[in-house]
Amino acid sequence: MIFYRNHFHFLKNREIDALYLTIALLLFGEGLISIFVPIYFWELGMPLWRIIYFYFLISFSFIFATFLLLPILRKLSDKMMMFLSLPFVIAYFLGLGSIRDYHFLFYVLPAVLAVNLLLFNVGYHLSFSGAADKEYIGREVGARHLTSDLATLSAPFLGGVSIAVYGFKDTFLFASIILFLAILPLFFFPKRRVASNIKRRDIIRFLEDKRLLPFTLSGIGFANEKMIAFIVWPLFLFLKVGDITKFGGILSFGLLASAVITFIVGFLSDQGMRRRTLKYATVLCSGIWILRHFLGTAFAFAGSHVGGHIANSAVMVTWSSQYYKIAQALPATSAFILSREVLYHISRSIFLPALMGLAYILPQAQFFAASFLIAAFFMMLFLYSNKVHNLY
Repeated sequence: MIFYRNHFHFLKNREIDALYLTIALLLFGEGLISIFVPIYFWELGMPLWRIIYFYFLISFSFIFATFLLLPILRKLSDKMMMFLSLPFVIAYFLGLGSIRDYHFLFYVLPAVLAVNLLLFNVGYHLSFSGAADKEYIGREVGARHLTSDLATLSAPFLGGVSIAVYGFKDTFLFASIILFLAILPLFFFPKRRVASNIKRRDIIRFLEDKRLLPFTLSGIGFANEKMIAFIVWPLFLFLKVGDITKFGGILSFGLLASAVITFIVGFLSDQGMRRRTLKYATVLCSGIWILRHFLGTAFAFAGSHVGGHIANSAVMVTWSSQYYKIAQALPATSAFILSREVLYHISRSIFLPALMGLAYILPQAQFFAASFLIAAFFMMLFLYSNKVHNLY
C-alpha cells in the first residue's frame, strides 16, 4: 500500500512538472506578442476606446460560448480541452497579423480567443487542482509562477526585437509555432473530466453562494485590475518609453525581479502566512497604482512597473493558492472553476464599457490617471478573499 501511495505521489509530481513546462512554453509564446497587442492596435490608428472595445467583445463572447459549449465540455478531459484550445489561439494570432487588410476580423477574433480561453483555462485549472498536493499547494503555485517567470523573462524583450526587425505579422507566426509545441507534454499523464452532470444552474449557484461572496468580490477585483494592467498600462508605458525594444526590455526585467519572490511567497503561504502576505502585498500594489499618477519620468515609470510586478506576483501566488484550496475542498470542482471564469467575464462586460466611455470623453492624460486610480480600487478588493478561510 505504501508503494502505491508513493508511486501515485511520484506521478502527481511528474504531472505537475509537465504542467510547469506547458505553462512556461505557452506564456513564452504569448509573451512574445500578447502584451504588444494594444500597442499593435494603437499603431494601426485605433483610438483608445476602440482598443478597449475589442477586449469587451472577448468577454461578451466568452459568456456566450460558455453556456453554448457546456454540453461539449462535459465530454472532454482537461488535457483534451487544453489541446483543442491551441488551434483557436493560433488562429487568433495569425488573424491579428491580417486585421489591417481584413477589417471584419476585428469582430471575429474576439470570439476565436474566447473559445481558446474557455477551453484552456478550465482545462488547466482542473488539471492543476487535481495534480497539486493540498499540503504544499502554496509552494506548487509559487513554483509554477517561478518557472513561468524564468522561462518567459526574455519573451517581451525578444518580442520587441522581433517586432522591430520583422514586424508584427512574422512575430505572430513565430509565437503560434511555440504555442503548438507547448501542449505535448501533458498527454503522458492522467486525464480528468469535467463533471458529466454539470448544468448551467450549477455555475450560477456558485456565483450566488453567500459563503463565497468575499472571494467572488476579490475575483471581480482580479478580473478588472488585470484589464487595466494588460490594456492601459502597457500602452501608457510604451508611450512614455517611445521604443518597442526598450519597452520589451522593461517588461522582461519586471519578470526577472519577481521570479524569486514568487517561490518565497508560496512557501510563506504554506507556513500559515498567506493572509498576512496577501494583505501587505495588496496594499503595496494598490499604492503603486496610485503613485503612478504622480510620476513624471520614463525611468520612474519603468521602476514602478518592476515594483508593481513584484507586488502583484506576491498577491497572485497567495490568492491563487486559496483558489485551488477552495476548488479542492468543494464537491463540485468543475462547476466552481467554470463559475470563476464566467464571473471574470461578466464583471468585465460591465466594467469595460464604462472604461470605454472614460476613454472617449476624457483627454488622454486624464484617462490614464483615472485608470490608475480605478486599478488601485479594484486591487483592494483582493483583501476580501481573506474572509474566506473556513472551506478547507
